[in-house]
Amino acid sequence: MSDDSIYSYELKRTIMPGFLVKGVRIRESWVARCKRYLGSTGCDLNRLVIFIKNGLWDRRTEEFSEKALDAKLTVAQQWLILHLVLKDGIPEWVQDEKLDEDAPEMIVAEPVVDSTLKAAAKSAVSISMKPVTGFSNMMKGQTPKEEPEE
Repeated sequence: MSDDSIYSYELKRTIMPGFLVKGVRIRESWVARCKRYLGSTGCDLNRLVIFIKNGLWDRRTEEFSEKALDAKLTVAQQWLILHLVLKDGIPEWVQDEKLDEDAPEMIVAEPVVDSTLKAAAKSAVSISMKPVTGFSNMMKGQTPKEEPEE
């Protein structure tokens, strides 16, 4: 039984085969290994990120000191693994209700992006994408008719 899955770039799991959908292929065993690593080394996010970037091994930790993969993970695979490891919530043993509710103030303000710039960027993206007028047209390889420029 294969333990691999394909996720869209929006981090949603798909059941469509890889030749129909472009996305990120990962193995569930990679996620399980990362969770086991996180549990055995403590909740150190820096170490987890380095572990993932290094190909799911850490020479400093006996249980994970052997190289685990035969090739490098892509950046998208690394991103997705980190997402899947962390998506189940914060482990109870690192929660501190009193301290976790304190939110430090920003010393340097985050720049505010003008809403007109956001709208312009969004419309530029939508103009460059051609809509599919129907599934049958898509399967035939037809594209919608060009609309005359104004």
